Amino acid sequence: MNEIKRMDKAGGMNDFSVGVDIEDIERFVKLDIEKNESFFNRLFTQKEMEYCLSKSNPYPHLAVRFAGKEAIIKLISSFDEKINPKEIEILNDANGAPVVNINNEKFNNIKVIISLSHCKDKAIAFAWGNKKMEVENYGRRDG
Repeated sequence: MNEIKRMDKAGGMNDFSVGVDIEDIERFVKLDIEKNESFFNRLFTQKEMEYCLSKSNPYPHLAVRFAGKEAIIKLISSFDEKINPKEIEILNDANGAPVVNINNEKFNNIKVIISLSHCKDKAIAFAWGNKKMEVENYGRRDG
C-alpha cells in the first residue's frame, strides 16, 4: 500500500493511508444474534450493539460496522501495527455521520475518518487515516 508523507505546520511528519472493505449482508443475516452472542460481543462494543439492535433490521448496520472495522484494521496494518476489532468503535454523531473511536492509547496518534454505506445486499466502508510522527522518527519503522 502506498503511503503519502508530508510535513505538517508543527514540524512533525504525517503518514496517510487508506483501508476499504466490502461485506455480504447475508453473511450476518445467517447468524442468529442470540445464538451467536459471544461472536458478536468479540467484535462489537455494547454501544455498537445497542445502536444496531435499535434498528428494525440490524443486519445491514452490523455488516457495515464490521466492514468499517476491517477497513480500519487494514489501514492500521499499513502503519505496521495491529489492533483488535473490539478496540475500534464506530458510532454516529448527532447528524448521523459515522465517527471512529479507537479505545487503545497506543493509537492516539492516528486520526481516522470513515465512510460507510450499504444497499440491499452489500455493505462497504472506506477509512482514511493520518498518523502523526515526530520528525526524528520519519522514515524509521520499528517492527
